[in-house]
Amino acid sequence: MELLEKIVHNLALRISQIAQLALVLVMLVIVSNIFMRAWWKPLTGSYELVEILGAVILSMGVAYCAVNRGHVTVSLLVDSLPPKIQNIVEIITNAISLTFISLISWGLLQYASNVHRRNLSTSSLDLPLYPVYYLVACGMIMLAMIIVLEMIKNTLALIRGRKQD
Repeated sequence: MELLEKIVHNLALRISQIAQLALVLVMLVIVSNIFMRAWWKPLTGSYELVEILGAVILSMGVAYCAVNRGHVTVSLLVDSLPPKIQNIVEIITNAISLTFISLISWGLLQYASNVHRRNLSTSSLDLPLYPVYYLVACGMIMLAMIIVLEMIKNTLALIRGRKQD
């Protein structure tokens, strides 16, 4: 179990580094666009680049945020319940999350395939869009893996009769 957890957490870290790189690129695009506007020659396609990189930032960073439990949770009621019930609530919540994230991932993969088949691209820079959709799907699949890992940990904690850390 610890090996699986280590592998999944390491993958989430590597994927989040893609998001960090994309964030630096967004900063560079925006700053260079600001400086280039001073000479009345704005950066062509800057809006498209920021839009694409924004999707990459969001999707690649969400799994790492889940690993670090950085998502907002409201646990006022759940914290007052016994550990066994808390684990059951966590398992149910994770199952619901996994269902939605899996549907989103599947839909993104289908859409990326459709975009690739139709050869769709951005209007100004003519960048192909399908790699972006595949990257977003990859980030969602990674989030699903984190949720599955959390469900396993909660189930083991439920069997052992203690609250999962």
